[in-house]
Amino acid sequence: MEQSTRLGNLHFAQAMLREVRERARSDGEDLLTYLIDMAYLEASDRIRAIWAAKDNDAASGEGR
Repeated sequence: MEQSTRLGNLHFAQAMLREVRERARSDGEDLLTYLIDMAYLEASDRIRAIWAAKDNDAASGEGR
């Protein structure tokens, strides 16, 4: 999958998880809120990893 598409999909998933997490939290669903938080953090970590790889590529001249 193209990197920009993957990044866009991860940002979309992150936004949806944030919204669903708030709904679960407001309904008092503690375990579900926790599990959604873990998925949100995983999406965030993957986004950061993609950005770090882009920064490394640019610094080493591979991004040209």
